[in-house]
Amino acid sequence: MLPRSLVRPVSACGVTAVLFASAVCAAGPPQTPPIPPVAEIPVAPLPTAKRLVPVATPPLKTTTTTTTTTTITSPTPATPSLIAVVPDEAPPVRGAAEAMPSSPLPAAPHVVLVDELPYRATHTRARELPEHAKHGKKKGRHGRPFHPAPGIVVDVVDAQGGASAADMQRLARSAGYWPFRTCYEEGLRRDQHLGGKVSMDLAVAPGGAVERSTLTGATLHDESVVLCVAREAKHLTLAPGESATAAKLEVTLSTGDEPVPVPHAAPHADELREALHASWPAVQQCYAGELARRPDVGGRLELRFRAKANGEIDEVSEGEPRFGDVDVTRCVLGVYRTARLPALHHGSHETTFVYAMHLEARPEPPAAR
Repeated sequence: MLPRSLVRPVSACGVTAVLFASAVCAAGPPQTPPIPPVAEIPVAPLPTAKRLVPVATPPLKTTTTTTTTTTITSPTPATPSLIAVVPDEAPPVRGAAEAMPSSPLPAAPHVVLVDELPYRATHTRARELPEHAKHGKKKGRHGRPFHPAPGIVVDVVDAQGGASAADMQRLARSAGYWPFRTCYEEGLRRDQHLGGKVSMDLAVAPGGAVERSTLTGATLHDESVVLCVAREAKHLTLAPGESATAAKLEVTLSTGDEPVPVPHAAPHADELREALHASWPAVQQCYAGELARRPDVGGRLELRFRAKANGEIDEVSEGEPRFGDVDVTRCVLGVYRTARLPALHHGSHETTFVYAMHLEARPEPPAAR
């Protein structure tokens, strides 16, 4: 008789198959359970890496924040390396970005930044003809009387509303001559043959203040000068009227009979300029940040540098004339105080030079209706 402990296994074997039950019963109870083949050992499945499924995303809208001219001889804007892309919706990022508002970012302004080679401080204003000077037989270009300085002609070709075109033109010529000429002379230092016309539509308040200046055309091939003239037109005070006035303004810029003086370049000016360009993205951010509050700010900014022979900057200060916004100036000075210049010579001599740049904002194109 089989032991009681083997009755259940034998019964199970009989239910399953007679041949297998006989073999198991004959063998008797094994001392240790048989080891099944390795391939039959049940193994828990290993965790598998989640497969990344590509998600189609709509193309990001980009906004150009800068357009620049990097050479003194070519006023053509656009340096692709300084273009920043700002997505409308950015993915969540842990850290400081979590504190940013979730509202969409405003469109970044188009910044036009041009510069000049670093130079030694010198007089750069075009020569004026002395008062009561006699021309004698000396003639200028196209048979006109000799005139060394650039020519600036301001015309109000049409005015509709409270003030007449003649009254507005008289004040526009007296108030706009020097601002427009300053814009033009900067362009002439880059191109001594620069000339052309800038046309604008002005919206003038009853008190004479220009509320809006809109570019309508330009034959001048220097965007910085064109934008400068349009911006300065906003600062004019013209003839008052009983009601608002819509005026068409044309500014004709022509070369004088003598070239505009160009300052002497500082030693190693090209190397200095290349190093200074490395800080342009931060400079553009200084300016673009202020445009949201003051869209009419812009103009020339002169920086006076004093640096050690090893390239370490000792001092950066603003030259004359002053830039139109003190916050932009302070921001730019802070940027360049932490910059680094190349070591251009050995010894203990210091390097001093002036670096001039011009900042303007290109208006957004009118929205299509």
